[in-house]
Amino acid sequence: MQQQLEHQAVEFFQQSFASFYQHSIAVDINSRVTWISDSYQTFLALDRSPVGRLITDILPNSFMPRVVSSGKPVLLDMLNINGQWVVVSSFPLTDEGGQISGAFGFVAVDQMQRIKPLLERYAPLQLQLKKAQDELRESRRARYTLSQCIGNSVSMKRLKQQVAQAAGYDLAVMLQGETGTGKELFAHALHNLSLRSNGPFVSVNVAAIPEGLLEAEFFGVSPGAYTGADRKGRDGKFKLAQGGTLFLDEIGDMSLELQSKLLRVIEEKEFESLGSNRLQTADVRIIAATCQPLEELVSAKKFRPDLYYRLTTLPLNLPPLRERLDDLPSLCERLLDEIVINHSGHYRQLSLESLELLGHYHWPGNVRELKNVLERACVATDEEVIEVELIRQVLPRFEMSELASAGTSVDRKQIHSAMPSLAETMQKAEREAILSALATTKNHKSNTAKVLGISRASLYEKMHRLGVK
Repeated sequence: MQQQLEHQAVEFFQQSFASFYQHSIAVDINSRVTWISDSYQTFLALDRSPVGRLITDILPNSFMPRVVSSGKPVLLDMLNINGQWVVVSSFPLTDEGGQISGAFGFVAVDQMQRIKPLLERYAPLQLQLKKAQDELRESRRARYTLSQCIGNSVSMKRLKQQVAQAAGYDLAVMLQGETGTGKELFAHALHNLSLRSNGPFVSVNVAAIPEGLLEAEFFGVSPGAYTGADRKGRDGKFKLAQGGTLFLDEIGDMSLELQSKLLRVIEEKEFESLGSNRLQTADVRIIAATCQPLEELVSAKKFRPDLYYRLTTLPLNLPPLRERLDDLPSLCERLLDEIVINHSGHYRQLSLESLELLGHYHWPGNVRELKNVLERACVATDEEVIEVELIRQVLPRFEMSELASAGTSVDRKQIHSAMPSLAETMQKAEREAILSALATTKNHKSNTAKVLGISRASLYEKMHRLGVK
């Protein structure tokens, strides 16, 4: 009786399979197509055989790479192909040794009426999933452009030109500079200028992650790789950055062991997740950054020389603030606007004496420290103009002998005489920019504020201060 039932069940399955699934396809361990039925090739409107191509080149949302990677089948799921919802199933294929060797997929097209109730429940879930994926993709976009890198000093103009040139080459870039000089901002800008600008921008602060977790963070973890590992596995930063840019901040803090593995990924353009023997392609551009002198770390055998040469194909040095004091007025103006917008405050400006005093400070924390000082000043007063006495209070380490920097070419007399006229020049340029924007927008205040990148309230206060009507 049991054998008869088993025979009937197998026969029913064969008949159902023949009628329900009309199209089929197979891929190898690398998710490349090895076979496709004639009916499926016709349905996909392919004018030639896709054998040898990646399945994702034909079907970007295919489940088959996941099946190959996890070894787990996908049973009766929905897939949108050429604007049409179909039912798909995919099963892993194994070799004689039991190892995954590929996957086989089946597609049902003409039975959609039978599964219409399922589709009606599935479609809203699919929309929610797409929204979540779009939000994740948006969160991995670079936020800054080169125009947001404030400064027209000689050193900044040279740096911006170098960034624009480096963006055109798909090579590793090393950003070197003191803490607070804007390395991450320039990394974002470089990505947005590159051919990978439509791809993800993924950032990793090497110093902020425990050494024991760095490898998993970079390369991901396969399902069940170790006790306590996520059953679904976890993607690493290299996979998340596919087709885009991976920014490695504080690269000088990376262990020698991980340096060796990173070098292999850069040279071979492939990697393995923890607990997996399957190679994955690494289509990623590396931008690294450090405030440490890498040459000294190489000499001390704390940084691999071969990795150093790989990462410094296009080295970019970010100047400290004390070497570009000409940019101080424009930086203060932009930072004060950001502080006002972010904290819903009132418009603030520095007195000429305050600006002059800031020009005498040596700025060990560079632009980051400048923003901190301005934030503290804004919190400490309700007055529109930040006077020099307040600046002295929020610069507790300030001494007149600490002129800009030891060894800098800027002298005190030059700063004392130049800063007021520089501030006046900035005010004149600001007034001209507002008048030009008003003319462009035909005196529409909201659009003018958008053009200038400031709030409407800030625009009105600037117009009042500068006598613009």
